[in-house]
Amino acid sequence: MRKYIKEEHVVSILVIFILFVFGPSVSAQSDSPHDLGVQLYAGASHANITPAPEVHNWVNGEPYGAVQDSIFVRALVVGDGDHKVVFLHWELVDAGESATDQVRKRIAEKLNIPSGNILVNAAHNHSAPWAPVYGEDNRRGKERYPWWVTRHMPAQDDEPHFREWKERLLDQSVAAAVEADRAAEPATVWVGRYDVSRFLRNRRPRPVKAGMGSSGLPEGFGYKHDDWDPRVLSGDHTFGPMDRTMTAVSFRNRDSANISTLFHLACHAVSVYPYTDELSDDWPGATTQKLNQVLGGNNLFLQGAAGNINPWRRGEVAVQQMTDGLVHDISVAYEYSAPLIPDSIRVDRTVVGLPLTDYGQERTGLDNIDAEIMGVVIGPLALVTLPGEPMTELNMAIQAESPYPQTIVLGYSNGNGGHYCGMPGEKAHGGYETGERTNLGSDQAGLLLVKSAIGLLDKMYVKSKNEGDE
Repeated sequence: MRKYIKEEHVVSILVIFILFVFGPSVSAQSDSPHDLGVQLYAGASHANITPAPEVHNWVNGEPYGAVQDSIFVRALVVGDGDHKVVFLHWELVDAGESATDQVRKRIAEKLNIPSGNILVNAAHNHSAPWAPVYGEDNRRGKERYPWWVTRHMPAQDDEPHFREWKERLLDQSVAAAVEADRAAEPATVWVGRYDVSRFLRNRRPRPVKAGMGSSGLPEGFGYKHDDWDPRVLSGDHTFGPMDRTMTAVSFRNRDSANISTLFHLACHAVSVYPYTDELSDDWPGATTQKLNQVLGGNNLFLQGAAGNINPWRRGEVAVQQMTDGLVHDISVAYEYSAPLIPDSIRVDRTVVGLPLTDYGQERTGLDNIDAEIMGVVIGPLALVTLPGEPMTELNMAIQAESPYPQTIVLGYSNGNGGHYCGMPGEKAHGGYETGERTNLGSDQAGLLLVKSAIGLLDKMYVKSKNEGDE
């Protein structure tokens, strides 16, 4: 990771001069981050977006039938007096292009901000619906909905309960953003981290065939096997890469109370759905709700590059264990966080045309599909989004080259891109994530996303440094 440049010697000389001329009273003013530089503001809220149980479950094509847990939209609004950004999180499968466009348009009108200053992220929760398509144009050519949505049933656009939910999703999202904006108050930003690898596993281990005999693992050795141990791997495979980091970014008021803590990690939200067909918020929602009780405030999860990362175990017991563990980890990270020196908020975006496979071109009628990458920067902290289901290697490649030492890479944001996406050579390993229907981008699509994300961050960094030198 490239170093975040500071003019340390110049700053040191300036500080000595100021203290000599004006005395110790000046240094006392820097005791609190509130007194340094730009004043930030933050507010957060949430709203219920649970559909009626009559809405059909995309996993099996049957009605959900019941609500095990309500699902929510969660909003965080951060401003600096001149600029404002909205972080919107849906406890849904995705944040498709059409739904992103519509919710951005409505929130932008209400808050009088550019639509490009609204970031929409999904939990990739398999126990909830995919985002609806609004109107006729999903900006994906002939692909109105992803393959998964209509695998077991026709699209639900004309089903009365689904139609009602489509509008309520937008209404509640706008309501959450408006309430978060109304509740905004002076805030400082703090960052902490925790190793959460005990809850994660890369579901794409690499086979090692040369010079190896047969594995001693029993057939079907997976999460439903009686002897399942997610930490064991036979010698005929090697572990895939994994980002062990959970990052907690907290916004605190003048009394040092939590306004909102944004917690980020990369892990599929698939703990519950193999065992129940009912609506559920899975571990992200359960963790957020318990965190609200422990830390106070309105907290939210932002999903990372989780295309090949699963929870270590499945089922309701696993959800409870993961929830309890993550709340502990986030709370400890919160306690030992370090404050950011306040700085202006910077937002930018770029769009890259991802080349499609032959099947991708046939499905969409397009040669390339637009993929949005968005950057949000506060001082040394940068959040950058990727659409669809990026594998964890994309996250690692971006972090390694980012000019910002605090770089958070989000997946499942502002569109679906080519769905699953890996780095060059990933398709040669085969598997579900590289299948014809699940991965529409060419073998170079992931590298294009990485280069575009790094280019955007470089551009934002140079611009902020030039503005600071003026």
